[in-house]
Amino acid sequence: MATRTIELPEELYTQLEQRAHASAQSVDTVVIRTLVSSLPPIPEPDLPQTVRDELAAMEQLSDEALWVIARSTMNSDSLAFYDLLRDRKVEGLLTPEGQQWLTRLSQDADALALRKAHASTLLKSRGHRLPTLAELPIPPS
Repeated sequence: MATRTIELPEELYTQLEQRAHASAQSVDTVVIRTLVSSLPPIPEPDLPQTVRDELAAMEQLSDEALWVIARSTMNSDSLAFYDLLRDRKVEGLLTPEGQQWLTRLSQDADALALRKAHASTLLKSRGHRLPTLAELPIPPS
């Protein structure tokens, strides 16, 4: 642990003390938890460097750009093709070329999910309220 001394406005410190008392925690614990929840996430070290760089660069994006990423979806044609290939794999009818496409589309979907999650986490760390599952739009089938 590193020790630092910082000056806080009296009313902010009073708020921290009240939260600490209400949750039966120390002021130090409340400050640490508050800082952790408000800082942008650090990309996982086991991700490829190019992915970590992309996620780190997202910190520089505007809130509007992050909302666009957080709300993005897979192209409907790609999603339909993915579903078709997945069904063929289950049926044992997937060709080697189809497997290559399925692998690529799966990787694309994983990358999209990771970008969406990171954008959402950044937005939350900036104080935005994220929609609940019930508030999310239902994609057309």
